[in-house]
Amino acid sequence: MIKVEFEKRSFKLISVKLKGHADSVDDGYDLVCCAVSVLSQSILIGLTEVLKFNVKYSIDDGFLSFSLKGMSALHIEKCQVLMETMLLGLKKIEFNYDKYISISVKEV
Repeated sequence: MIKVEFEKRSFKLISVKLKGHADSVDDGYDLVCCAVSVLSQSILIGLTEVLKFNVKYSIDDGFLSFSLKGMSALHIEKCQVLMETMLLGLKKIEFNYDKYISISVKEV
């Protein structure tokens, strides 16, 4: 299962951590894992290459995390469209495939 943990501060999404694999198929291509990977990595590309923000991130097999902590309030605000898009997109995946992905959002 993919576990997704968002952190929110003052109603702004400031970090996300994705861990695990969906394992939604026994053999072949895992479309749930693929969808989550494409969405999350595209958002990270938007933050780093389109907005040109210095976002702290880590990527490994079955793992992706990034954080806006330490950025100015103005930069965090500018990131919210992408961060909220990611959250909503992942929730749509979770709605259809809740056996393979779990999302939480906690206030910090």
